[in-house]
Amino acid sequence: MADKQPGTYTTDSLPRLDRLPWSSWHLKMLLILGGGMLFEGFTLGLGGGTISSIGKVLDLTSIEGSVGATSAFLVGELVGAIYLGNLSDKIGRRPLFIASMAIILAGALLTIASFNFISFAFFRALTGFGVGGEFGATIAALQEFMPSKTRGLYTGTGNAVLYDLGGVVASLVAYVAISALPLNVGWRVAFATAAILAAVILVARFGLPESPRFLVAHGKSAEAEKMVSGIESRIEKSQSIKLPPVQPITVMAAGGTKERFGTLFGKYKKRLTLAWILNFTETWPYYAAFGVLPFIFTKVFKYPGANVGLLLAAITAGGVLGVFVMSYLLDTLGRRPVITISYGIAGIMWVIVGVIYSFVPFYGFIGLLVIVYFFTYSAAGILYVQIGEMFPTESRSSGLGTAIGFGRLGGIIGSPLLLLLLPSTPGTFNLLPIFLITGVVMLVGALSEIVLGPEMKKKSLEEASALKPGEIVD
Repeated sequence: MADKQPGTYTTDSLPRLDRLPWSSWHLKMLLILGGGMLFEGFTLGLGGGTISSIGKVLDLTSIEGSVGATSAFLVGELVGAIYLGNLSDKIGRRPLFIASMAIILAGALLTIASFNFISFAFFRALTGFGVGGEFGATIAALQEFMPSKTRGLYTGTGNAVLYDLGGVVASLVAYVAISALPLNVGWRVAFATAAILAAVILVARFGLPESPRFLVAHGKSAEAEKMVSGIESRIEKSQSIKLPPVQPITVMAAGGTKERFGTLFGKYKKRLTLAWILNFTETWPYYAAFGVLPFIFTKVFKYPGANVGLLLAAITAGGVLGVFVMSYLLDTLGRRPVITISYGIAGIMWVIVGVIYSFVPFYGFIGLLVIVYFFTYSAAGILYVQIGEMFPTESRSSGLGTAIGFGRLGGIIGSPLLLLLLPSTPGTFNLLPIFLITGVVMLVGALSEIVLGPEMKKKSLEEASALKPGEIVD
């Protein structure tokens, strides 16, 4: 049922979508959309796992290697998140999650042909541009498809668990390729696997539908009704159930770009501020793992560069477990306490490791980093669940995009700055400034969640994005 009122649409298709039980259809959406997040973790992991070989082949300094592998990628991601995120709210989720993966595929293929610092940095920036659009369109679509009662678990899983899993796999691929192949060939083969993965995901996405919430907000209620009815029919037949009726809701019609950003920077400015702070404070330590840790291992601890991928795989595996645990807790304990715990414990652990690292053996240090990234990676993943819920459908992807774009400054600034603090030789407390600064950054994120964070556990997206109970915003 869908009737138009002045400036609004009344529909029961969205409540019907929310009350659907988990099904194979949801799993398909999760895996194919989440595949883009897996790829981002994969391509980022490749940057960290291969940077030692790339630096030798292309004759890069440590700073050039970090800028090319990480900072350039993040600059591209910043621009792509803002521009393509806005475009997703304008023309739809589906065109953008297809186009962003096509851009990513092109960037991965071109990276294989890198021949100097400029070409490597440019191709990484192009890949990052596509990944930025991937975030806005894909996370928005995931949230708009998932059932409200388990949205935290499945959005967090589809985003962060698959993202971190991609990092684990990439680190292993980088290790095998670099160990088994000549120096100038191994890292290129590793990036070729990224291009193959991107191509598979791109082809799979052509079969996915547009978001019903986007369709309703843009006056295409009949299309949303047809889609939801089809999903209901398949689920009722496969699970031998009869779904209960729901009450219709009234949602706002989507406006133009000026109106969309006016809403974000006006009515939703407190939530937007929180989204920006959380993104900045998680990006700093997250990308430090791939932009700084490899140099700590090789330059400070004299660990073989070819084996760095194995260490990053172990650290990222801790992150995968952390994100899964915290994503589950989002729907039980709630958004605010879980996000606060993740950021807060991560910040404290960074400081502790900075103080005691010189008193433990090298593999004890790696074990501590696994614990640190259990909380750091979970913070970096679950925050997107809350951010997407905080904004209405008409500006959800734009809100995600601006937050992601601003947040990438944490990685762009953080990795080179921390590298400048990196000592050339090991010594007592030489790494303390790196760990102390990163810990303080994460504690700022925890504090911002305590002060500004809204609680949206098990609410529909329409209820979650409302600033006041009963308000029509979506």
